[in-house]
Amino acid sequence: MTGLAEWFGSHPVATGVATLILMLVDWSLTVLQHRERAKYSANHYRSYPVDTVEGNPSLQKAVARAHLLEPQHLVVAVPVSALVAATVWWIPVVARPLLLGYVWGLFFIVSATHLGNLLGYIGSRRGIHGRVWMHQRTGYAVQAGRYVGVTALLAALAVCSGSVFVIGAAVASVTSMARQLVWIRRTPAIPDDDAAPEAGVTNVGSGEAAEQALAPDDGAPARWSRRRR
Repeated sequence: MTGLAEWFGSHPVATGVATLILMLVDWSLTVLQHRERAKYSANHYRSYPVDTVEGNPSLQKAVARAHLLEPQHLVVAVPVSALVAATVWWIPVVARPLLLGYVWGLFFIVSATHLGNLLGYIGSRRGIHGRVWMHQRTGYAVQAGRYVGVTALLAALAVCSGSVFVIGAAVASVTSMARQLVWIRRTPAIPDDDAAPEAGVTNVGSGEAAEQALAPDDGAPARWSRRRR
């Protein structure tokens, strides 16, 4: 472990603060994605059976509120950051690089994904036509595939560099991929007669508040809000 990683390994309080910052960055990028899609791309990119940019089911309603500082997120982020700081202080020095690589790797990887998605939404403000409805199972599978590529890259870097920190990040990527697979199993299967929600065969969204949050600003009719009753 060299450079900043070494310094943080010797300063548990600073490690806790840095972890909290990483968690806030992760959350902020998610909210910015939601806002960008709601304002510019809601007519082009949608998901079902729940229409959201957030993969974690326990946070989807919180993301829909679009607050950069969200109590539901903070109530998790603050204790987790404190736990990381305490663990860094408690474990042997030799194990700290692996821990930091793993914990921070989780947030580095997901924040990089969020940033790429956000820039993609911004780049799609013009020159995009039509609408893509992606089932959440499909979305999880696509994201799991991305994590496979990230894992391969980090594994190669770990082998070439011998860095325990990078090894921890590679393990974090594997964990992120496994999380997508778990969410796939928890998401309703795609039926053989699956059709776009506009055809009225799939329940979409999570109520009037979600519809208003995702309604585009151009006043276009929200045809996508039709549901099967």
